[in-house]
Amino acid sequence: MRLGFDDAAQWAQWREVRFPGKKVTRYSFDPAGRTVCARADGSASGMIRAFPGSLAQHPVLSWEWRVEGVLQKGDAHRKQGDDYPARVYVNFEPDRQLSWWERTRSRLLEIFYGQEIPGTALSFIWANRAAPGAILPNPYTERTRMIVLQSGEEKAGQWIREQVAIPEWYRRAFGTDPPPVHSVAIMTDADDTGETAAACYRNIRLLR
Repeated sequence: MRLGFDDAAQWAQWREVRFPGKKVTRYSFDPAGRTVCARADGSASGMIRAFPGSLAQHPVLSWEWRVEGVLQKGDAHRKQGDDYPARVYVNFEPDRQLSWWERTRSRLLEIFYGQEIPGTALSFIWANRAAPGAILPNPYTERTRMIVLQSGEEKAGQWIREQVAIPEWYRRAFGTDPPPVHSVAIMTDADDTGETAAACYRNIRLLR
């Protein structure tokens, strides 16, 4: 199943996610190249679309990405370095067993951000110097695990194809079976480092 970005109809399924107080990353759709390219200038925002079907039907996500370079101050272990030229998120439905306080907090966040807030998430990243294959905690939230797929500038400027088995990575990251998937997102950000980042994405697909 194709999620993007083969034509305008697919691109229309994606919506922007902004963060209060943050400059917005610019995303542009190229119908000829079937790509979406992003440029972040000290900014952070993403594009998100609902996950169609179920993990039982489509447990594998694949895509291609290309970065111009990495962020020199990027550091996956610190908030001040939590920027990446390219990220692909798999967001999961909220845990219905959350405490009353956690449910209330999630609802307040939904009101604040103006959109539904998912639960846990896997963030597949192109890092600055972290080791490929590493699973790292996110410095901002314990509900997200970052998985390093690419690192450094050696492959910058090249289209790289990725393919991930979502249930397998979720079990490795969180130690349990995954809940239903909420959405898939892409993000190029440089707000914490104040640098500039650019990347392109294409051929995002769900596979059986």
